[in-house]
Order: sequence, then structure tokens, then C-alpha cells
Amino acid sequence: MFARRVLLAALLAMSIAQSGAAAPDAQAQHAIAAIAHQFDAHPLIMIGELHRGKETHAFLQQMLRDAQFICRADDVVVEFGNSRLQDLADTYAAGGDLSEAQLLSLLRETAVPLTWNAPMYRQVYETVRAINRQHLCKHPLRILLGDPPLDWAKIHDAKDYAPFDNRDASYADVVEREVLAKNHHALLIAGRLHAMKTVPADHGMGPDELTAAQLIERRHPGALFSIITVPQANGARALGMGSAPAFRVVRGAALKDATLQLADYESTITLLRVDGKPVWKAEPDKHWPRMGEVVEGLLYLGGNTSVYPSPAIYLEPAYQQELRRRAAILKSYSGQDFITVIDGLVKQAAVPPLH
Repeated sequence: MFARRVLLAALLAMSIAQSGAAAPDAQAQHAIAAIAHQFDAHPLIMIGELHRGKETHAFLQQMLRDAQFICRADDVVVEFGNSRLQDLADTYAAGGDLSEAQLLSLLRETAVPLTWNAPMYRQVYETVRAINRQHLCKHPLRILLGDPPLDWAKIHDAKDYAPFDNRDASYADVVEREVLAKNHHALLIAGRLHAMKTVPADHGMGPDELTAAQLIERRHPGALFSIITVPQANGARALGMGSAPAFRVVRGAALKDATLQLADYESTITLLRVDGKPVWKAEPDKHWPRMGEVVEGLLYLGGNTSVYPSPAIYLEPAYQQELRRRAAILKSYSGQDFITVIDGLVKQAAVPPLH
């Protein structure tokens, strides 16, 4: 069972790499061109991803490699990078050499302990580097790191960690300082919560907490065109998205009045008949806001398959020990228990492969 899971993860990772290198088909090109058109009115286009999503990142790779889209941007701002290490990212994107440890540090020295080990996040760095080395655009593309500039070597307890807790503010500050202040255009990549301009009440945000999208919108109204994906086929049908890949503008269209729950990955979305008329319904009703209050655009990419790295990476003694140390600090600070997750990954990795 474990060996099959590892093989599946490897095959999915390979398919991402292959789709990233392949030219988009006509339908994908049409969707990418429609998104690129939003740069006419907005300096910032943000893709709110479902973490580790194979389909989303395959499409992102196509966007990055499409000169008509990416050459309209100056920067790619990512959630999966520690802003303290921006000099390393600049060196790598410009074609300079980094050691494997330095490259991994961009992803692993963040406030998020495990997510960025999935292969697609490193691939974004590699693709930006390839774009610059191939001179796809007339100007070099910069990858900007949005996570707080924490130094884990200096963080020993919850009190040390507290100043670096506001990840959305850090991301928004990088966008303001490195993109908008320089009159640049940028592609922004972050988890879908960070891309929401109104957050559902059940998402656990405090009354004074704001997402990166909300912070940017407050400071620069209209600058950000935010997009999230529709993960379920029935959600896409309910929204009239058509076949994948498909992009639709929300604001100013009928989609603005649809419930955001049609873009949920956990709800059950079914077609019912109410008073003899077909009605799409998301259950259980979470009382989420209207789509137009949350985002400007929707993407349907055919599904949401998660890709994980081999858990064998967690058997490296020094890395595992440091992860456990950080997890203990995070648990004391917020109550999130990554320790049991690490235990599970280590247990998986220790299972001998089937022959």
C-alpha cells in the first residue's frame, strides 16, 4: 500500500513536470489570454491555490511559460518562501548557483512546516529561473518571497515566534514594497484563503485578522484581481464553467450572486428539483458569502488531486529533529499539532516497500 502511494505521488509529480513543459492547448491558451487581459486594469493578478493541487500547478506552469501572459509581469510573489532569504531567491532566479541546502531553505525556513515539500513549489522557482535563462521576456522576472523573515535558529519558544505570526501582513507588505511602489505588475500565488476579499465565518479568522487580499484591497482599491479554483465538477456545472480549463470573470456577471460554496471542495453539490425547476444546492449549507464579495475570477481545471512528496525525506535525522523542535514551538503558540503529523510521516517512510 505504501509503495503504491509513493509510486502514485511520483507519477503525479512527473505529470506536473511534463504538463509544465508542454505547450497549452487552444482552450488553455484562451483561458490564459483572458487572465492576462486583466493586467490592462489591474497590476496584480492573484491565484488562490488549494495546497498541493496537481491541476492548479500544471495550469500555473502553463501560465508561467506563456510569454503573452508572464512577460506582462515583472514579478512572481509566492507564499512559499522566507522573505529573509530574498537575496538567495534573486541569485537563483538570475541563474546563479545555490547549494541544495540553500535552495531547500527557501521553502523550508518558513512558518509553514510541511506543505512546501510537495514538488510543485520548488518547480515554480525552477521555472522562473528557466524563463530568465532562456530570455523568454525582454526583462528578467523576479520571484519575491512573501512569508515573514523569521530565523528559526533564533526562535526557541512561543514568545520568540509571536512577532512573525502575521503571514498575510508580511505577504501584503512585500507586494506593496517590491511591486506596487515600483509600478510593477505581478502574478501572486498563495493559498486560497489569502486570496479572499471576504472570508466565510467558519474559516477561523479573528475579527481583526485580514487576508493578504483584504490588506492589498484596503491600501490599493482595485489593484488586485483575485482568482480561486472550482475543485468539483458539479460546482463547475452549477456555475456554468464549461469544460476544463475554463476561466470566468465573476464581478459584473451573473456569477457574482452565486454562493461561494459552489467553489468548496468539501461540500456535496447536487442538482435538485424545487417547485419543478432544476436548482443546484450545496450541502450542508454553510451560509457562505456571495462569490462577487470574495473574488473577481474563477478557474475550473478539471479537479483537485493532491500531490505529496515521498515521506522518506522525513527520515533524515537532522531535518526530522529540527521539524519536531519547530512543531513543539508552534503547538505551544497556536495549539496546532504538527508533531502527530510528523510521527505519521516517519511511520509511513519506515514501512519497507512491497516487491
